[in-house]
Amino acid sequence: MSATANGLSTLGEGGRTMFPLARRETPRATGRLPATSQLMAPPYELVLPSLEKVPTEHRFSADDRDVIALAEILLRSGIAVVEDWKKSGSEAAKYLFLTLQRWIRDHGGEAIGRRFDLDLTLSDRLVDYSDERGPEGTLYLILDPDSAAFVLLNPTIELLGSANPRLPATFFRHFVGSLNRWVRVYDYRDAEERVEMLREWYEGEENPEQYEVPDIEGCTPQCFKEPSLSLRGLKDLNQRMRNKEVRVLISSLLELCSISRQAKRPEFTEDMGEQLMDSNPPLPCLLAAFSSGDAVVGCFDDEAQTAMETTPHPNLIIPLQLSEPSSIRQGFRTLAVACETLAAASRLIDLMPGNDDGVITLEGQS
Repeated sequence: MSATANGLSTLGEGGRTMFPLARRETPRATGRLPATSQLMAPPYELVLPSLEKVPTEHRFSADDRDVIALAEILLRSGIAVVEDWKKSGSEAAKYLFLTLQRWIRDHGGEAIGRRFDLDLTLSDRLVDYSDERGPEGTLYLILDPDSAAFVLLNPTIELLGSANPRLPATFFRHFVGSLNRWVRVYDYRDAEERVEMLREWYEGEENPEQYEVPDIEGCTPQCFKEPSLSLRGLKDLNQRMRNKEVRVLISSLLELCSISRQAKRPEFTEDMGEQLMDSNPPLPCLLAAFSSGDAVVGCFDDEAQTAMETTPHPNLIIPLQLSEPSSIRQGFRTLAVACETLAAASRLIDLMPGNDDGVITLEGQS
């Protein structure tokens, strides 16, 4: 879903059936943040790979019968199309590749790729290099970031605050809340938890006063203490809003909120818990900071140093039960809503002042 946001490739290591995007070294726009290690993203651009060069036996670790069964269900359900079967050369693995590629493209892939750097994985397990698989006949769609998108809030906060003192807190609550339904957003509240943990660590030292912790409270706008409006209150306010720029921002936010609620996140099951027993928290798909280089960014960068010491929990897990075609249809509807939510968030960030950076550009584009 990165770069063109509509292509998936396969990876045959670790016993997983995977569709991460291929990489090649090209210049990338600034303002991107990796989900794991350093603060600024490495100079990679993601491009569509060619499956023809991947031996069939390396494309999938799941049982071939499961691959064929899933392809047949997707075709009968109207999710896959006959045209892609012809393009695949009658190969079930490549047919799934083309189907997922089409599904993402049809549900906001281009908009997603402007801001978000994500992988979609189809797997029979949730942890790389693990012998712990899901129940027989179960596959998982797994959504995770390669790097974290970056949004600056202060310019938007200043604009909204000039129109109504309750708008900044309201905007933040609904913007982050809508995305958090599907993927992890790192914001000042995560940073506050980090600071509290640091304080607990330092209290056990001989001279705890010698340690400084990031000043999250100092960089958090006071207007965030204002009570936020409900969605109904926000709609009513927007109808009376005279500032056109603010009205457009609120309308886009309301669209995001509406889309994100069109499906329920799949329940976390007992077998998922067993596979992810020792996992770290999910990697952030988005860092929401007030300004570039503020204390929130500092906490994010600090946490990123240890994020991959243990396998992170996936951002989104969508189980597919091959014995229940209805669960597969529902799973793909859920994936569609998650994609459309990310696309709506990307469009909203495009409208937020001060966020010209952070756009993923393709090779050959300015």
